[in-house]
Amino acid sequence: MADISESTTRNEDFLRQHEHQRLNRACNRIIDLRGKVAGECQAYTFGGLTHYLDDRAYLLAKQLLDRFNGRYTLGVNEALFKALKILTNEATIANTRQEAQPILHRSQDGVQYIAFDQLLLRKEPRIQYVTAIELHVADVLYHATTIDITSSAIRITLKRAFTLEKGDSISVSFPEFITNSQSKVLAKIHYTLLKVEHDQRRTYAILVRDHDDDKKVTAWFDRWTLAHNTIEHLDLDNELFNLASHYYLRLYSTNLNSPLFWLNDNPEQGGIKAFNLTSIAETALNSLRMADNNIDFSLLPLQQISNQQHDYLVIIYQQDGKPQSIVINRDKQQLIASALAWFSQQKQCHALLMRTHSIRIYPEDFDKEIIHLAETDKNYAQALTERLSTISRFVTLTDITPSCLHLAHTQTHDSSALLVMSNKNILLEEIPRPTLLRHYIERESQRFFIKTPITLKLNGESLSVVTTDVSETGLSLNLSGHIDIREGTTVKINFVRWQKQTNKVKLNAVPFFIKSMQFWDGSTFLGLERNLPACANSVNTFFITAIERDKAQLVEDISDVPISQETRIFSSLLGQQLSSIPFFLGVDEDNTRILQAVTTSKNNYGKELPALWHVMQDLVAIMSEALADNSDNLAQFGLYCYLDSSGNWRLSTDLTFTTIAQKSLFINQALACKSYYFFHCSLTAIDSSEIEQENDLNNQLSLLRNHSPHKVKQIRETLYSLFAVGELTDITDIISAAYR
Repeated sequence: MADISESTTRNEDFLRQHEHQRLNRACNRIIDLRGKVAGECQAYTFGGLTHYLDDRAYLLAKQLLDRFNGRYTLGVNEALFKALKILTNEATIANTRQEAQPILHRSQDGVQYIAFDQLLLRKEPRIQYVTAIELHVADVLYHATTIDITSSAIRITLKRAFTLEKGDSISVSFPEFITNSQSKVLAKIHYTLLKVEHDQRRTYAILVRDHDDDKKVTAWFDRWTLAHNTIEHLDLDNELFNLASHYYLRLYSTNLNSPLFWLNDNPEQGGIKAFNLTSIAETALNSLRMADNNIDFSLLPLQQISNQQHDYLVIIYQQDGKPQSIVINRDKQQLIASALAWFSQQKQCHALLMRTHSIRIYPEDFDKEIIHLAETDKNYAQALTERLSTISRFVTLTDITPSCLHLAHTQTHDSSALLVMSNKNILLEEIPRPTLLRHYIERESQRFFIKTPITLKLNGESLSVVTTDVSETGLSLNLSGHIDIREGTTVKINFVRWQKQTNKVKLNAVPFFIKSMQFWDGSTFLGLERNLPACANSVNTFFITAIERDKAQLVEDISDVPISQETRIFSSLLGQQLSSIPFFLGVDEDNTRILQAVTTSKNNYGKELPALWHVMQDLVAIMSEALADNSDNLAQFGLYCYLDSSGNWRLSTDLTFTTIAQKSLFINQALACKSYYFFHCSLTAIDSSEIEQENDLNNQLSLLRNHSPHKVKQIRETLYSLFAVGELTDITDIISAAYR
């Protein structure tokens, strides 16, 4: 028995040695995969023979050759075919190439993602153009064809490539573009693979490059895209989605609920470079108002932010009829918990979250806006360019009071320790008058700086004032003090001097209505529009002829141009840096209210939580009711969610909790899980008139209607179905602090 076993072992050793010798024998078989694989086959030489392999086979061959010390043997040949067979038989290659989608969709099954941080990149025209290119990845050459081209990116297709991966560094040459003068410029340009998809036969990829990598390359592509920027070359789907995204950005920024401060860290250059404020965001500052209705900005830690980058929780409370503040670094969780406990026992108390974001602005990214501004005011354009280049951070201020109420605090507060943290820094500079966020301003008639004395009656009081500017249909003026008056209110104006100059027309008690109103730094700024139908023809004619007669001597008020161009710049910058998550509520084709869109940026995680957005669809009806119940068309509340042990999102809001105990139970359940978020949610109602006011975008959309009528119609239907814009501000750490 032992002899048989020994004999078997010798035979196995002999066969093993024989097989080893066979596999190490030089191979003279040519490997030719042309027509047998989906990928492009290139000629490669090893073992003294020329073989034709695709990218996957070549990389496998390289690995096998290394194993056999660089020799092409039978072992290399057989192992290569065995590996290819296994890879082919494992599964039919999945088609990851996404099917064509509508430009915008509205469905409960999935939200529309709008990437606000990509809008600046999409300012480049995307030219549909087919040209052959060569891709070099290490020592592998691919032949591909462009689908579309921009100065900073190309979309390409090639035969099925198995080894290309996101993040690969690729050298790209454009042989059909190369002339003697461009032989070096357009050869082996550095790109990075941003996205790759496959179907059974082909690979589709997006490659991007940095504008600053090679200025000559950028300049060449800028000239080339400009020359080919015609409707027949444009990628219409890209243009339409880009246009639709701008509608969303405008709806969000014009309904922004947070003031925006744009700061410079160097106090010698002036700290506050710009201040944006919408009428909705102004409510976040109401708790800072003093008895004279002015805002006490010294209550905010603007000085600290200039010196160090932190987020702050600011508690505003009243003492002897004056607002006071307690400022706590957001990182100090123990103090945050104590502050919230103290806050819960106060009356007329507000919790403000001040967030700071580092930013670097490249004015050349906004050449279009600055050039447009320079056409009317070169000095202002130059000053704006310098201002943008010095901005190093921006600050948002959000009133999170509703989300900080009704918490079951686990610790008592130390009021003496908190009051020591009162903000005592005096502002070293005045806060500039805020500018509105208005992307498009279309004046029906020119305005001119005309100072003429008038009298008007407001709130039963007769006031004498001098106009700031006048147009054929309106005027503006400044009034000392705070005037409590609503937009749309009708007032009657007497034109004192002009009435003395004519007896042909009655210029007393001319009806105007308040079109805009802003109180700032002790003055109320009013914009008024004349009620044309209520005026006699002689009155309307008087203003037209008077302005036309003196037009040559008048100075035009062109403040609409800097406002609109600055708005486009700052709203674009805001979109790039978003850490909160804006979202949009709309109506689907069945007239069901849905969460239609979620916006994303590099700083928020909007695209990472699709399952959460799906569950949030169930809350849309409740949120809609909360919005309808508020006469000011605003709603604010806490939204709390966690991922349970079954992998399902559980979600609830302050709108559904009926007791503090119920809210605390849900929050404690969330804290026991690995994944949870607590948000402050704000909602603002919007209507179709806001879309109708964006005439520049509407005109662009109309121009594209002839080329893609169905898609333009679908975009319009989706936009007009929107009824609210919301924003989720992550306050997970703040709420958690109260329960630790």
